[in-house]
Amino acid sequence: MHEQLRPSGLSAVGSLPWGSHFCQFYGVQEDLVDSLVPFFKAGLESNEKCLWVTSQPLPASDARTALRHAVPDLAERERRNQIEIIDHHDWYMATGKADPDATLRGWVEREERARADGFAGLRLTGNTYWVERSDWNGFVDYEARVSKTFQGRNIIGLCSYCLDRCQPHDILDVVANHQFALTRRAGGWQIIESAALGMAKDELHRLNAELEQRVLERTAALEHAVRTRDEFFSVASHELKTPITSLQLYVQGMVRAQSKGTLTAEQLNARLNRVQVQCGRLEKLINNLLDVSRAEARTPALQRESFDMSELVADATERFAEELARAGCEVTVDAREPLVGCWDKMRLEQAVTNLLQNAARYAPGSSVHVRVQSEGPWVRIVVRDTGPGIDERDHARIFERFGQAASEQFTGGFGLGLWIVKQVVEAHEGSVTLASRPGAGAAFTLMLPWD
Repeated sequence: MHEQLRPSGLSAVGSLPWGSHFCQFYGVQEDLVDSLVPFFKAGLESNEKCLWVTSQPLPASDARTALRHAVPDLAERERRNQIEIIDHHDWYMATGKADPDATLRGWVEREERARADGFAGLRLTGNTYWVERSDWNGFVDYEARVSKTFQGRNIIGLCSYCLDRCQPHDILDVVANHQFALTRRAGGWQIIESAALGMAKDELHRLNAELEQRVLERTAALEHAVRTRDEFFSVASHELKTPITSLQLYVQGMVRAQSKGTLTAEQLNARLNRVQVQCGRLEKLINNLLDVSRAEARTPALQRESFDMSELVADATERFAEELARAGCEVTVDAREPLVGCWDKMRLEQAVTNLLQNAARYAPGSSVHVRVQSEGPWVRIVVRDTGPGIDERDHARIFERFGQAASEQFTGGFGLGLWIVKQVVEAHEGSVTLASRPGAGAAFTLMLPWD
């Protein structure tokens, strides 16, 4: 509540928080009218209790007349006790002499009473013209206590000092005891700040800038977390689809064969073994997906084992042969040479399957040739189709997450298959490349180092 900004009525000042205690240096009566009338008008319009303690050269009667021009219903507001315009003698010397403690208590009591009466807070001003030279040091000490008294309260105070009654060192005392000072220059009001206040404001601006930057960074981190979550769900659904599709194909094949009476016990056992293998793949895949979901990096965690890469490629192609056939694709495999190494079997099987699925989806009716061979310290796997090909400008994009070629016939799916291939191969410190152009088919090449 205490941070709520209130309109000051002064263009040079703008809005102020509760607890503000500032001052002005004036020369003549017109300076006081020019500043204090809009100051109190803004307070009255903001449902604040106003207390104007006057002194020469603007006594209470003149202050009331000046304010009435800006606030036509001033008399009614005085009747409702929203504003008091009183002489300094009745405020500062109500007990017969100046009493700083009584004055400070008076401000606080007025604020508490104002809030109890339904006003937002207290807006006040006091003109120090009446302070004599012999009383100056004591009044300076009083002003230093005012800021502490106002702190944390719904009070805004503006003190007025006549320049003709201030000595040069007096001005330093005044500025030091207020948050800032106003002075009249070239027909307008300008703010004078103490060095300490200027440094404090600079520090506040710096801290605000740092806070805003942390908020931006935190917001970006939260947005990234949401995107990562959504992307993980998409990746999970895509990765799980392949073994589930294989399971469906095996089960559908068994159902059809059983309905025709052509399914032998030996064939049933063989297909049930394949179903069991696919269930195992699903379990491993789910575990790996959970590992990926916990990691900030999207690079798959590898579980290496020794196996024959030629056998893996041949088996993956055989399992996907029925789906390729439904897409009108004739597939051939060249994987005769045993190539035993240590890689992540499940993920590389997934990468090969994704390439085959890519051919079935985007090159239906084409011939698909799969080849695996040794090439020095590398194992090369090539999946080539004779489909419509891919424009060169799309080569990089289709390996990005959610990336697809611009052509209309390259639509559907999550755009994750080739991105997953790239992630798996690069996790093995290998590479994937594409050779293709429109009308000339596409050849995806995986290069995997021996391990």
